[in-house]
Amino acid sequence: MPKNEPIKQHYIPRSYLKNFGVEGKNGNYFVDAYKLEDEFLLEYISTKSICFKKNLYTIPNAEVDKKYALELHYAEHVDSEFPKIYALLVDEKTIVLTPEQKRQVLYVCLSLYFRTPKVLNHQNAFTDQILDRMLLYADANGDVKFSFEEEKYEFNKKDIDKVRHEFKERNRLKFIVNHLERWKEFVDFKYDCTINVHQINDANAPLITCDNPLSIRGMNSTRFEGLFNPDSVITLPLDTKYYLEIFPNNIADGQTRINRMVHDRDYVFTTNAIIQSNAEKLIIGKPGTIERHFEIQSSYEEDDNAERFVEKAKFKLEEMQKFHKLCETSGFPSEKATAQLKTMLAHEHFKNENQLLQLKRLLIVLGKWK
Repeated sequence: MPKNEPIKQHYIPRSYLKNFGVEGKNGNYFVDAYKLEDEFLLEYISTKSICFKKNLYTIPNAEVDKKYALELHYAEHVDSEFPKIYALLVDEKTIVLTPEQKRQVLYVCLSLYFRTPKVLNHQNAFTDQILDRMLLYADANGDVKFSFEEEKYEFNKKDIDKVRHEFKERNRLKFIVNHLERWKEFVDFKYDCTINVHQINDANAPLITCDNPLSIRGMNSTRFEGLFNPDSVITLPLDTKYYLEIFPNNIADGQTRINRMVHDRDYVFTTNAIIQSNAEKLIIGKPGTIERHFEIQSSYEEDDNAERFVEKAKFKLEEMQKFHKLCETSGFPSEKATAQLKTMLAHEHFKNENQLLQLKRLLIVLGKWK
C-alpha cells in the first residue's frame, strides 16, 4: 500500500482539537480525554490518536486516485481552513464578515455535525439488531431468508460475520453520499442565520469539547427538534474561552454581523453540560480542564448554588423572550422594545451582555435612547 494513502481518517479535525490542547514537540498537540463508558481519564494524549476511524470516507471500488477524494476534500477545504475561520471568530475586532466569509464559516463549522460517524454508528447498531433477530429464524440447515428495505437477503448463519461486514459497508456508502448532500443543503438553509460568539470571563471555568462537538437543539430546549427546524440553535465550543452560536436572525442587525457577548461561570456550567450530553465516547479538554469541569458540575448540584442558578437562568430567559417578542410585534427600534432593553441593562444579571450594550449604542446613534 502506498504511504500516501490516508486510511486513518479524522472525523474531528486535528486543527480543531489543537485549540483544546497544549503544544508538544514537532508541532504535535496533546489533550486529556475522558472515556464516558469506562469513566477513565486519558491524560496528555496526542490529537493524532483520537477521533479517527480507518477508511471512514474511503470510496469503495474506486480507482486509487478517486477512492480518497472525500478525505482529501476534507483535508483541503475544511481541516486546513478551520484555523482561518477560528481566527476570524475569536478576533474581537472582527464585527462584520463578508458574505463569502460567512458562508465559509458555516461550511467549515457545520461539517463537524455531518462528518462524524454518529448516524452511521446508530445505523450499524440497528442492522446488527435485525441480523441478530433473523438468526433466531434460521431453518434446520442454518439458512436465513428475510426482506429489509425492499431487498431480499439469503445466507447461512455460518457466514454471519461476512454478512455483517457487507451491511456495514452498505451503510457506510449511504453515509458518504447522504451526509454530503445534506451538508450542502443545510449550509444554504442556515445562511440567513445570526452568528454569535460568546467569550467566557472566568479563567477558572474553561470550556471543554468532545468527539461530537456541534450541537443542534430547539431554541427553548436542549432537545434535537429536527435538522431543518427554523428555530434550532447550533452551538460549537471554539476553544476553552470562546463559543460559537448560530440561530435564526430575529433582530435586523445585518446578516453578516458577528454579535459578541461575555458570559460567566453559569454559562460554562450549562454549555459544558450540553457538550457532555452530546458526546459519543469522549469528553476532550486541555490538561486539567476535565477535572475542573466535573468540579463545577458538582458545585452546582449543591442546594444553594442550584437554586440560585435556576432562578437566574429562568429570569434571563424570560426577560430575553419578552424583548424578542416586542421586537417581533412592535419592531426594533420601538418604544416598548427600548423600554424592555433599559429594564434588562439596569439588572445585574445583564451587566456584561455585549449584544445588549451594542443595541443600546445603536439606539443612541439613532436618537432613540432617552
